[in-house]
Amino acid sequence: MNTQSRKEHEKNARRNEILEAGLQLFAEKDFHEVTVDEIAERVGLSKGTLYLYFKNKDDLFFSIIQEKTDMLYQRLNATIEGDKPFTECLKNFVYTFLTFFEEHKPYFKIVHSERSRADTNGHYRLHQIGMKFFQMFIDIIDDLIKIGQRQKIVRGIESSVLTKGLRGILNSFTFQRVFQGNSESIEKETEQILDLFLNGVMIK
Repeated sequence: MNTQSRKEHEKNARRNEILEAGLQLFAEKDFHEVTVDEIAERVGLSKGTLYLYFKNKDDLFFSIIQEKTDMLYQRLNATIEGDKPFTECLKNFVYTFLTFFEEHKPYFKIVHSERSRADTNGHYRLHQIGMKFFQMFIDIIDDLIKIGQRQKIVRGIESSVLTKGLRGILNSFTFQRVFQGNSESIEKETEQILDLFLNGVMIK
C-alpha cells in the first residue's frame, strides 16, 4: 500500500469511527443533548479535527442515517438477485434483515423513534430519509413476493397485500429484538417467520 492509499485508508477508518460514535450517542440521548465535543471526545479527537470530516452535528447525523440506510438496501437487494428459488430468497432476506438490525440496533432505534430534530428543516430531512427507507423496504419485499408468484409458490393475489403482511411480521419481530431483548437465535426466528408467513396460523 503506497503512502497516498494508506492516508486514504486511515481517513476512511477515522470517518467510520466518528460515524459509529455519533450513532451510539444519538441512540442513547436526544439529538439536542448530544454535542460535537462529546462525539469528538469519544473518538479521541479535537472538535476542530472532527470538523474536517463533517460540517456540523446535522451533517454527521444525516450522514449516519443515509449511509446505514444505503447499506441495508444493498444487503437486502442482494438476497433477491439472481435466479434462485423463492424460498431461498425469502429465507436469506429475513435472515439478513434480522441480522442487520441485531448488528445495528442504535440505527433502528433512531429510525423507528424519529428522535426530535434541531429545527423544522431537520424534521423535513429526517422525514425524507425515513420515507426513502420505508419505500425501499416495500419495493424489495414486493419484488420478493413477485418472484414467488412467478414461480407458482405464492398465491396470485395483489402483491401489495402480501407485502404488508410480511412487512408487519418483520417489524414486529425486529421491534421486540431491539427494544425488548430476545434470547431466540436469529436462525430460529427466521424459521418462525418463514413458517408463519408461508403456512399461516390455521390448522389444515
